[in-house]
Formats: sequence, C-alpha cells, structure tokens
Amino acid sequence: MLPPGILAWISGHGESVSPTTVQALAGAHPSWAVDMAAHGPWDETVDADGAGRFLKAAQASVADTTIVVAGECISTMEAARALAVSGHLGPWGAVLAVRQTGGRGQLRRPWVSSPGNVHVSLILPGLPDQGLWRGAAPDLLPLVAGHMCAEVLDTLGADIRLKWPNDLLQSGRKVGGMLIEERNGLVVLGVGLNVVESPPDGLMREDHSVSAGVLGIPHHAGGALALCETLVNRGRNVYAALFDGVEPSRFLTVVANRLAWYGRTIRVREGEHEDYHAEIAGLSPKGGLILRRAGREVVLYSGSIFPL
Repeated sequence: MLPPGILAWISGHGESVSPTTVQALAGAHPSWAVDMAAHGPWDETVDADGAGRFLKAAQASVADTTIVVAGECISTMEAARALAVSGHLGPWGAVLAVRQTGGRGQLRRPWVSSPGNVHVSLILPGLPDQGLWRGAAPDLLPLVAGHMCAEVLDTLGADIRLKWPNDLLQSGRKVGGMLIEERNGLVVLGVGLNVVESPPDGLMREDHSVSAGVLGIPHHAGGALALCETLVNRGRNVYAALFDGVEPSRFLTVVANRLAWYGRTIRVREGEHEDYHAEIAGLSPKGGLILRRAGREVVLYSGSIFPL
C-alpha cells in the first residue's frame, strides 16, 4: 500500500501513465505551479514494487489516504483501478492527472481534459450491506456521488445543480461531470471539473443539452490539487454521514430539489425514439427520473434530457 499523503508519480507506468518531474508538473499551468509550491518540497522518494517511483509532498491535508499526481495518462479511472487491484491504493485513494488523453464520460463519450482542470478518479469504499441502505445503495450510487460533489462545491461558494444522471451545472452551464464504473466489486468514481477552461460551444457535440462553463468557486484558493484534497477530505464525510443516518427516501427528496429544471417541462430523448416533452417530477426508488407526460407518470432510466 502506498503511504498516505500526496505522491507525484514520476516514473509513470508503462504506456498508460507517462513519466514526469516536479518541474514539469509545476510548468503545466500557473495554477499547478501554485499547488506544487504550496505542497513542497517534494524530496522524499517512495518506491512501490510493481507501481514505480513516487516523490512525496512535504505538505498535505489528507492524513489517512493517498492522492497520486500524474502528469499525462490515458485515463485516471484505469490508473486508479490498476493501483487498487495491485494493492497500492485503498478506499478514498485517488489519481489526479494534469492531462488525460482517453478520458470518457456518459455513454463513453470522450472528455476534453485541459491542464488546470480537475481530472481525478477515486476508489469508493464498499457499499453498505445492512441497515437503511441495504439493497438500495447500488442503484442510487450515481446520485450519491453527484450529491457528494455538489455538497463539497457548495461549501466553496458554488451553487450546483445536478443534471440527471451525472452532470454538474452552475448558472445553467455544465461545469463538470461524473462517471462510476464497477468491476469485480471495485467501484471507481471519475470526476471532471472545468476549473480554468471549458470547451467552446462550437466544439460541443451537436445534440448537447447545455453549454459548457468554467466553475466559479469564490471560497477556494489554489488549483486542481488543492481542490482534489478538498473533494477527498469533505466528500468522504458527506458520503459517510449519508449512509450512516439518512434514509434513502429522504435522500431522494433532497437530491430531487437539487435537480436542474425540477418541476419544469423538458425535452426527452430515448435511443432512436422520437423526442417528447415531459415535466420533471422527482426520482424513483431506483434512481430513475420520474417524468409527468400526458397526464401520467413514467420513469426514465436511460436517455438524455434537454431544457426548452
């Protein structure tokens, strides 16, 4: 297991993670220069059998988990999963990359990743198998992740809406997104946040429902690394408090009130079917979007929604 703290992955790992240096990380973007200086010096070498060589930051606010900083990688989700499978990364461990070349979002669409933005993947702890959330957690986990991210960002002065199923909106623009992948009981949460740059409207796919924007977080100082620390530290508290004492039905009510366009009529697209209009009415016990259409309620489990 890698030691707790923040580790720069200087050796890289095969073709999936490129080698880097502290100087290269600092030179990737002005905000990265601030983060690398604030967490330095980076002079403690950590060699991990099968994972490579790391340099540990002298300053870190994560006390009992590990954030691995990579320069360029194909996918932080795959890098985090590989470290977890090999026993180097535990629950709430994370891989943060300056840039990823094969990031993906909903429906495996490519995710644009610019230096200075947040591209991070976290290893989530095992889901509760007893108590209030027994049986409900797997279906509701994407909404739990969205709630967790939104709650953390709100503490930094953001006002975040959730666009079902996995986008983060601020002032009507998409400022981030999430993706959860589970394999053999290991759950990885990928999070992308537009902290310094967002794709121009012209580069968004033709059927995009909202324009992209840059996240406004007035109570945050620092760059992607500092924000990642906050996401891990505060996010795990939100996550634990939710599973420990909030009933799923109450949780769904809370999240419904954070939904973008809640109570409004939207356009809905399901596969190759013709688009239709419906009103967002809430969330089902399995996390589907309850829609009011032609006087009756239907539940959407897969599809895209668009504002009118």
